[in-house]
Amino acid sequence: MIYYDKPHFIIKKNLQKSANTGEYFSDFITEDVMSDVCRRICGETDYTYIFVDNDYEDDLVERSYNKGRMALMLYKDVVSYISFSEKEIRGRNSSVQSVTTAYNIYYMSSHPKKSLYYYFLDLNGNPETDYIFMMYRLMKTIGFTFLNPEAITQRIDAFNSVEDIMTARKLNSDRNSSNNSTYITKSSALQIDIYGKTYGANKYATGMMCYAMALLASKKQKLTLYEVLEGDLKELPKSCLDVIAKMGKIKVIKTDMQLEKKVFEENNSLRSPRYLFNLLDRLGTKRCALCECEIPELIQGAHIWSVADIKKQPLTLEKKLSYATDGHNGLWLCENHHKMFDENLIRIKPNGRISYHSSENRHILFMKKITLVEKINDEYMSEKFIEYLEQRNRAII
Repeated sequence: MIYYDKPHFIIKKNLQKSANTGEYFSDFITEDVMSDVCRRICGETDYTYIFVDNDYEDDLVERSYNKGRMALMLYKDVVSYISFSEKEIRGRNSSVQSVTTAYNIYYMSSHPKKSLYYYFLDLNGNPETDYIFMMYRLMKTIGFTFLNPEAITQRIDAFNSVEDIMTARKLNSDRNSSNNSTYITKSSALQIDIYGKTYGANKYATGMMCYAMALLASKKQKLTLYEVLEGDLKELPKSCLDVIAKMGKIKVIKTDMQLEKKVFEENNSLRSPRYLFNLLDRLGTKRCALCECEIPELIQGAHIWSVADIKKQPLTLEKKLSYATDGHNGLWLCENHHKMFDENLIRIKPNGRISYHSSENRHILFMKKITLVEKINDEYMSEKFIEYLEQRNRAII
């Protein structure tokens, strides 16, 4: 790397959509902005800069590499990676979606002295929605320094633990179901499962959540990222997977239809990542439908029309698998209620009301005591759910 006596910026002038919009990075990263960045990072206001084309490359910048909204600042023996917000907040990911790309470059850089920053440009729109603010907290957790935090009204604090992220994610999802691009839950006390949408803008949020959890996880905690692949829905970008691999904390499982078919053919009880993802996507975080239990380690996805009965049907394998993994063919139940439901001690009528079946009255009294609802919530009662319920009830009569 060339040694610079004064701060020197290297910035690729093209944005991802410059060819369509006619807007270039040089339109936003003005000399006033660069001067302010210099002052805040190193106390200098005298600097040099160069805007380069995509074919430019050196030891720190790859040819034709889309770095998102990022600039490099070289000063003495330090490389600063500076990611910039958009000026127009057009959607939930618009102001942070290029941050993951910038972080990947920073993290994989072998330069011994490097730093990571984020700078708010003059903003139009709302840069502090619940979702975007959670992204800021994730950025803080993985090492971003906010150069001008006074640009927004709230203080940005890093997360303290994986559980802290899970709680914030749940609150964020409960406020706005459209924010559900990534699901985090527990299948045991030390097993954290991440179900991430890995296409479109969602992949940026999935990547950032994975990075933060990998950095915060304790030595005993085990993290698994499930990539539910289907059709042209792509896996995480290679640059994200490279970072996850280098962190060495998260196991990545790609679940395509061929793997799902194999599991389906070999098991009458299907707890596939695709099925759980579809339940999370439809119902949100784990909460027993029949009691107040919200302990994720104790809650399971319970099929309405059982896998064993689906496999008996004269249908194609693809159709059977579609029914078995449908998010409408299930509900969240705690271990107690799941077992009682599987044994048909507890049944759900077509109108959603609960009925109890046992030869001993004391068992019915116990089941009623621990079941806190007389009818399941209307959110479950979709047309497809009722169809699956009819199939189940027909089989047990």
